[in-house]
Amino acid sequence: MRVLLAEDDPDQLLLLSMLLRQSGFEPIPADDSVTAAELATARKPECAVVDVRLPTEERGLWLIRELKRGDPAIHVIVLTGGDPKRLARQTAATLIDEIIVKGAASGALIRKLKSVAAQRCL
Repeated sequence: MRVLLAEDDPDQLLLLSMLLRQSGFEPIPADDSVTAAELATARKPECAVVDVRLPTEERGLWLIRELKRGDPAIHVIVLTGGDPKRLARQTAATLIDEIIVKGAASGALIRKLKSVAAQRCL
């Protein structure tokens, strides 16, 4: 499964890319929201993992809206270092399928991606 990774921290982007590749996914890394939107149009990922502060929350939410506009079926997982309950109250929250707090075990992200991949194969 192709997974768009939108993360502006280069170290995190590299680590997430390696983690996804080792777990059998095809990562599509992007270090800013515009590049991520362009890559999503060109590569058609089935899922996106988005750092909501890309570098601002406004840019992250813009990207999520763009991803859903381009493919309403894309599964969007948001990574946040902030309060997930506050993010869930945002107007774009209806476009988000899952919120994972940064620093949580990477296993949670991989399990969610495997679940999405299994659902898309049905």
